[in-house]
Amino acid sequence: MEINEDRLRDALNADAEFRLQARYWNTQFRIVTGSQNLLVRLSDGEVTAVDPGATPFDTWDFQLAGTAEHWAKLLAPVPPPFFQDYYAAMLYHGFRIEGNMKTIMAYYPAIRRTREVLAQVVARREVAA
Repeated sequence: MEINEDRLRDALNADAEFRLQARYWNTQFRIVTGSQNLLVRLSDGEVTAVDPGATPFDTWDFQLAGTAEHWAKLLAPVPPPFFQDYYAAMLYHGFRIEGNMKTIMAYYPAIRRTREVLAQVVARREVAA
């Protein structure tokens, strides 16, 4: 599973629910998979960049991190039990949500929506391959 950074940026910016929940949000967050470290930058709720070369030295407010297996289950068309949400995956399966908890709680509806958008982006890539 590979997340295309341009498709992710475009999909998040085109998603009305994400844009509503992320309005006024200025942040940087990481998405860490088994093979990728993406740094997502938002300015007033718009994704301005998705950097595929993020390093541990880049600053971020929070990160969503898991193994390739975690992500495959989270982004499956029908996720298995406790993989329908990042928190459930964290509580029951070792997925990690780390960083500024005030930011995470304030914008969790937008963060949660990223799972559905990521699933669409990954599914679209697999169909095209």
